[in-house]
Amino acid sequence: MTSSSHFTENFIIVLIITSIFFPTIPIGIDIRIDDLIALFLIPLLITVRPNFKINRLVISYSLILFLFFLSILFGYLYLGVPHSIRDLNEFVRVLKPFLIIIAVSYCDSEKLLRKIHSFFKYGALFIILIGFLEFFNFPGFRKFISIIFTGFSFEKLDRVRIVLTAGNPNVAAGLVTFFVIYILQEMLMTNKRFINSILLSLLVIILLMTSSRTSIIVFVVILFASLLYHFQNNRFFAFMILALCVAIVLPIIQYFDYLVIGFSTFSEGENTSMLLRYQQWAEAFNLFLKSPFIGWGPAKEIHTTIVDNEHLLLLRRYGILGYLAVMNFIFGFIWVLFRKRRKFSSINLFHKRIALTSLFSCLMIFILMITNNFFSGYQLMPLFVVMITLVENKLNTV
Repeated sequence: MTSSSHFTENFIIVLIITSIFFPTIPIGIDIRIDDLIALFLIPLLITVRPNFKINRLVISYSLILFLFFLSILFGYLYLGVPHSIRDLNEFVRVLKPFLIIIAVSYCDSEKLLRKIHSFFKYGALFIILIGFLEFFNFPGFRKFISIIFTGFSFEKLDRVRIVLTAGNPNVAAGLVTFFVIYILQEMLMTNKRFINSILLSLLVIILLMTSSRTSIIVFVVILFASLLYHFQNNRFFAFMILALCVAIVLPIIQYFDYLVIGFSTFSEGENTSMLLRYQQWAEAFNLFLKSPFIGWGPAKEIHTTIVDNEHLLLLRRYGILGYLAVMNFIFGFIWVLFRKRRKFSSINLFHKRIALTSLFSCLMIFILMITNNFFSGYQLMPLFVVMITLVENKLNTV
């Protein structure tokens, strides 16, 4: 084992922690600390002898970078898009997952997996602590958190929605869902059930505190998908987990009026946030039709970054080709697991747990992208990329 390997593993964990738990740096444009850290991977990867193989992730993400660059160039040359440093910042952020894919290949996978396990365990405790302090507004805490991570004060909102360490409650809900998925897999795959039951219960409550309607739907889908997957091996405990989640959610969801009113008005077609989203979706789709194959590039000087539907945002920015490239990169992982299911059965428990967390995260990502951002949000992307890279590298070597 080389010292560079140990260093890279720690570097990857630091990058994940900063992406999940650290705010942006406002210096005219918002710079993420993990973006800056990722750039330090470039000299590391240049100076250390490459030991990675060209694989699906490298090829598919190289295609994303090429198509994104082509979209930016096409927008500047043929669509009259004005040049902007914000577009460059966007491209640098898009480069980050590619650097992570390569860097993970330098790591000892077993060592990195154990670090990720610790990250999920201690990270869950940290999220729970932050969530309760913010929701119950420990003296000045809600204002402090909201200003640090969003730039605005949520202290006087009538309906309390926590933001945790994210830019908004919806991203916060996606963050919590990652931890819910991992804890749920560990509960169903190991005997560590008592502590994990407590963690899962508290995380579900934190999820309700974000009042993200999309993420509540995601949670229900993932819960049933996970229980169905593990049902043959653990029928009794699957029913117990379902009963636990129902016992938590049903009695207290009535106290989260933003959720209740939101679902009620949506069913009646009177939800104002959804009506605004429909307008934004229509505008994004109309722009997509003007450049359907290549897109406009980020074009941040002339186009809004708020679309509240990442499928349409990607289509508008990068056209059909760029959109399909992103879908192939993210959801191609499902095909990899299916195609190599025999090899999957022979890998160790740590890899299986991360593989299933990644698999069910794909469900979260697809649904989340209908009303929010995942790929273009960047805060949640590094953890997912690390997980699928570890799993695919392992399946390619067994």
